[in-house]
Amino acid sequence: MEKFSLKLVSSVDEGFLAKLAVAVQESRGKLSQREFAEVLGVSQSTVQQWENGKNVPSLENLEKIARIKGMLVEAFVAYLYGRTGGLTSKDILDRVEVMPSQDFAQVLRVMADRMATAKDAPPLMERKGKGEGDRVPLDLPERVEMDEVTQGTDEEMKDEA
Repeated sequence: MEKFSLKLVSSVDEGFLAKLAVAVQESRGKLSQREFAEVLGVSQSTVQQWENGKNVPSLENLEKIARIKGMLVEAFVAYLYGRTGGLTSKDILDRVEVMPSQDFAQVLRVMADRMATAKDAPPLMERKGKGEGDRVPLDLPERVEMDEVTQGTDEEMKDEA
């Protein structure tokens, strides 16, 4: 049997590694490398290698770092590669507008969970006479004006079209 080895060529350049090092340090904040490593479930030497540009996190760990920075992993990787753009709030609103009802309901559940745990969210209060988990925001944000308001289920709207 013939043996051979493959030499992998890395597409990671020094700019990527430098941005990654800074991003890891920013994400770590005031935590020590060891404390940050525990948060991510990696060794302290792994965090040290990331910060020194000697190693690149797995996709799973890139996602964890991105979340700590408040970013989607796709936007974080684009940032590391020096690509600008990413999703804008308009892009997100456009996607939500055409989203199937079932997916939209899931987005609302995620948003509700996020609002319930967000430190900077408006205060919440319990509804009286309703279920224990029902909450209502005291201060509602500005409403987004819509060109057209539709009522009815997705099926009813399809029938009208």
